[in-house]
Amino acid sequence: MAMLVYLHKEEETETQVRYRFHTDGGADRFLVLDKQDESIQPDDGNSDGVFRAAAGKLARAWLSTKTAPDRLVYSA
Repeated sequence: MAMLVYLHKEEETETQVRYRFHTDGGADRFLVLDKQDESIQPDDGNSDGVFRAAAGKLARAWLSTKTAPDRLVYSA
């Protein structure tokens, strides 16, 4: 089964970036990228496959550019 996960930057400060993420028809969820320790955590504590897909896509973008993109799409 194919999966699409959409990420949209909601807020950015000097130390962190908050993203909204969701699948097609799925509920909006949020995650936070900590720029200082380069970690990504789900707001709801749920580290399921949808979160892992979103976090992996964001981590690759962050580590390669050190910038937080406005939008990303994970597809598999």
